[in-house]
Amino acid sequence: MKEVRVDLSQFHFNNDARLVGAGSDSKGEKGFEKLLKDNLQRVNDLQLTADEGIGKLATGEAEDISQVVIAVQEAEVALRLLVEIRNKLVDAYQQLARMPV
Repeated sequence: MKEVRVDLSQFHFNNDARLVGAGSDSKGEKGFEKLLKDNLQRVNDLQLTADEGIGKLATGEAEDISQVVIAVQEAEVALRLLVEIRNKLVDAYQQLARMPV
């Protein structure tokens, strides 16, 4: 089973307490934006690979059913992780929005 990882070690906070990624500009928006886009693309790729495997299985082209099952499970776990991250971000935003100014 391939390991799906989100590498956050390349990111750090600068003096303005903004999240900055390696190789991004000093504003930090590029780093988080790039991290989010890269991981969305990875999840999408896993979904497409799983769909392709299911298609091959349905047409009888798949030789190893276990590889298809593994691809589907990887895609499912990655999607669950992505949804949980989204939920945490939305929850954090809502908590900030409720803070009295």
